[in-house]
Amino acid sequence: MLRIHFEPEDLARTTVAPSADVLWEILLSLHAIQERNEEIALDGWRRRTRPLMPQSLSPLFEIAPPRGYSADFITPTRGTATLNEGLQKVLATTPDQLARDFTEFARHGRKPYIARSLDTTAAVRRVAHDLQRFFTLALAPHWRQITRDIEAERLRLVQTLADHGVERALGTLHPHARWEHPVLQVDDYVDQDITLNGRGLVLLPSFFCRHHPITLRDPERPPLLVFPVSRRTWLEKVDTDEETRGEPLEGLLGRTRTTVLKTSMAGCSTTDIAKAAGISPASVSHHTKVLREAGLITTRRDGYSVCHEITDLGLTLLTSSPGAPISRQRPMVSERLSRQAM
Repeated sequence: MLRIHFEPEDLARTTVAPSADVLWEILLSLHAIQERNEEIALDGWRRRTRPLMPQSLSPLFEIAPPRGYSADFITPTRGTATLNEGLQKVLATTPDQLARDFTEFARHGRKPYIARSLDTTAAVRRVAHDLQRFFTLALAPHWRQITRDIEAERLRLVQTLADHGVERALGTLHPHARWEHPVLQVDDYVDQDITLNGRGLVLLPSFFCRHHPITLRDPERPPLLVFPVSRRTWLEKVDTDEETRGEPLEGLLGRTRTTVLKTSMAGCSTTDIAKAAGISPASVSHHTKVLREAGLITTRRDGYSVCHEITDLGLTLLTSSPGAPISRQRPMVSERLSRQAM
């Protein structure tokens, strides 16, 4: 059982996160995509998204298993809707913070790839790159819908706080959460006590949080409680081949470059693109150069070959679903990071 201990000043300082938190949604969707026969509302999303996951994301799944401890350093934020801002905070992870996570993994008999094969700087950079890659493939097409459900829950909670006060909000947060002054208890949770010591608590609704509210393991990090939205809509299929979307995009980019952009969704080589578009490798290089300079794809070298990957901007253009947290971002972090070898 999780027990969060409040003092009077903690009740006064308890707040609701200002928006959906992109890093928490990434972490919790990493959990969800690895589960089976859980949350039927996510089944369609899970079934469509799993085939898009490249093997290169294995180190990220390693530090975010669906059961047991997940690395605290990949969720340093408390209501940050902009991916680039969140990734900058991940990149600011200190060696001590990373060491605490590695120690916690070791306590559970685990030593993930980033702990056994990379130094601190390389490990953090690798994780930041992979967090963005996962977001691009799994969440970006649905981000508007995800944030809409979270905002509805956030407004409900804010209204409860305004009308009835903090204790009512804590007592009605979730069926697994019970408020017994001055302690908030969460059932079906690992045994953990959190003493707020005047810091207050941030309440963060989440689309992908399942089962019960959760929190960070590290007591030194700012306290927060992530809890599931009370109403989750089904994530709809995003059909990028739909004729009504394909024709306007082909008019803008041309049919060949549109095919190149679509093929890059799951990461692909020059040969893959040449086969999909029916063009020569030399022609592929010309088209990828144009798309890369427009910020729609990135290209990295992987041994003797190259891998072309769509960016958030490219995916937004392709799916015609320009969620604000994506469209307003500066060039993403992974466009500035070199991919570490497996």
